[in-house]
Amino acid sequence: MDLAMRYFRAPFKGWRLHAIGIAIILGVSTGISFGQKKQADSLISALKSHSKKDSIYLGLLTKASIAYATVDAKKGMDYTDQAIALAKQFSDSRSLGNAYMAKAKIFEDRSEPKNALPELLLALNEYSKLNNKADLINCYLKLYMAYYSIADYAAALNYAGKAMVLSQQTGDKKLLMRSYTSMGISYNSVADYPNAINYFFKVLRIAEEVHDKSYIAKTAGNLGVIYYFLKKYPEALKYSNECLKALDELGDKLWMAAALNNIGGIYLEMKDYPKAITYNKRALEINRLVKSRKGEANDLNDMGVAYFRLNNYSEAFSCLNLAIQLYDGIGAKNNSSLALGHLAEMYMNAPAKELRKQKVDPANRISKALAIQLQAVQLAKETKNLSTEADQWKALSIIYQKQGNYKEALSSYRNYSALNDSVFNDKKREALTRLSMQYNYDKKEAGIKAESAKKQAKATAELDRQKIIKNSAIIVGLILLISGATTFAFYKRKKDAKEKLKDAEYKAHVAETEMKALRSQLNPHFIFNSLNSIGDYIARHDKETADTYLVKFAKLMRMILENSEHQMISLADDLKTLELYIQLEALRLGQKFLYEIVIDPEIDTEQAMVPPMLLQPFVENSIWHGISPKNGSGHVIIRVKKEGEMIEYMVEDNGIGRERSAALKKGKNGSPRKSFGIKVIQSRINIINEAKHSDAQVELTDLDEGTRVSIRLPYELKF
Repeated sequence: MDLAMRYFRAPFKGWRLHAIGIAIILGVSTGISFGQKKQADSLISALKSHSKKDSIYLGLLTKASIAYATVDAKKGMDYTDQAIALAKQFSDSRSLGNAYMAKAKIFEDRSEPKNALPELLLALNEYSKLNNKADLINCYLKLYMAYYSIADYAAALNYAGKAMVLSQQTGDKKLLMRSYTSMGISYNSVADYPNAINYFFKVLRIAEEVHDKSYIAKTAGNLGVIYYFLKKYPEALKYSNECLKALDELGDKLWMAAALNNIGGIYLEMKDYPKAITYNKRALEINRLVKSRKGEANDLNDMGVAYFRLNNYSEAFSCLNLAIQLYDGIGAKNNSSLALGHLAEMYMNAPAKELRKQKVDPANRISKALAIQLQAVQLAKETKNLSTEADQWKALSIIYQKQGNYKEALSSYRNYSALNDSVFNDKKREALTRLSMQYNYDKKEAGIKAESAKKQAKATAELDRQKIIKNSAIIVGLILLISGATTFAFYKRKKDAKEKLKDAEYKAHVAETEMKALRSQLNPHFIFNSLNSIGDYIARHDKETADTYLVKFAKLMRMILENSEHQMISLADDLKTLELYIQLEALRLGQKFLYEIVIDPEIDTEQAMVPPMLLQPFVENSIWHGISPKNGSGHVIIRVKKEGEMIEYMVEDNGIGRERSAALKKGKNGSPRKSFGIKVIQSRINIINEAKHSDAQVELTDLDEGTRVSIRLPYELKF
């Protein structure tokens, strides 16, 4: 099996040393298994002797591009371009997909995952036309690796999940090992260690069954990584050394670099810095030999931190600066952020003479460190890695504090605190209790406001009516003198009174609808089921999963309550809240479904303003009434696009459909239950149409498999 010659960092909890990390091994094949240097010459000879431009020639072109990928990248690229052009000429989707995959392989070998992504997506488009499961699985796994390497872990998990679903359908044990490994790595990347361990043990059981020593070795290495994250260092060393020994017996020098880097990372965390440097130097030698820029950068980064802890600042500056250059060159923003954070810390703490060697005035150390740390924060925000971002905000607050800028220090620390609420303890339980109480209070307060608005509307109307009667009496007495003026005044006052009454009733209706909307968003069943899920995880001593669920649940409740204070929020904030809700439901259903959110590139999600949580009831229906009763897994696709002056939401699922769902949802009296959330959505849309004189609408469509919901709203911008 031709395994991908790459390894990548995973995110970390904690700060500084905890943010160094060790490599997790990607046991995924390249998808197109061809020879390289030894076959290159023979393939070129075969091309020259086969002059006819047919399918055989096309296959040879594709193989030649792969063979030259690491020998001569320029030649390899030329051959892939020729293969692409010829496959298009033949309208051969599979060959065209293979050619795009070959081109992506060249970018991958050059450590350019960002450039590989467009080629992989083009390949996926061609393979999707044929529905060949093996090709689709290979493409999904390559997309998973590409997204993983640029730290887009959500996308990586999504494609790993798609590969797993198809692999389970094939029953192919090799494909299952690859996809389960991808799932384990993806869950590890988002710190869901119980799920990661579960998938790695699935791989180990199959590998032992089929006697695949390579997968046994690499899975042992990955288990070592998980124990590292759990801070069980003796166990981490045990599994990592077993992995290293097995790889040495197999003669697999490339993967030995990953294992050596892992062991160095463990010693780094155990504060045995000389041993950490020794193992990373061995890894660095191999990575430079095979020209793995990502691996080289990882080794240099870890060595830089180890030298820093040993007060060897010259070596530390040299290693970290070189690591950052390599990370920037391959677009590894998360790793670059971590390395910049270490560099900023060094500028804050290095002796004056060492700073002068770096051509930095010691008097300017804080401003130098601040500039670097701001870069680290920005990169962390771009990767959307919350753990790294939290670490960098905390480091930034310390620098601002030493600078004497306490306002920015406090602001930075608040950002850190908001992101770093992932530790499972009693305070989390108290926070959850307070949140539940806050929900009940807010619901009650919304009800009081609605009732108060109704009473105020009636009082205003009655007051206006009394004024009209009084003024009418006066007008009757003076009718002979000012009849014309009085008639006009009477008419105007009556009209104004009606407008005020109508306006008051409208405001009362809005207040009541907002209260109902809040209640539908904070569905008591969802809250109580979530609390029960957390309690179940705790009862099973699954603290890590309980912690993950609790953090997401608390954040979702906070976001909903904050958003409910506004009639309009940015589309970006609304989609963040919706995606967090979907992730929680996916956890509750045991990853029964996959989801995808597709946004029209013409839409600026930060500037586009929409009513909060308008889609949630429809997504909830898709999950619980469409996919949950379905045999097997499902998917939910959410699309947002701009059409003229309107913005259109679309929620599409492949569930059991409305007809079957309605039959399942019938009450004891035989009548179907009505959806409270959808009724509230229609009320909110009616209010939007009345207030903005627009043509917002909801449309439900039954598909061959599942349901589609479309919502059209006026397109509004913040500025």
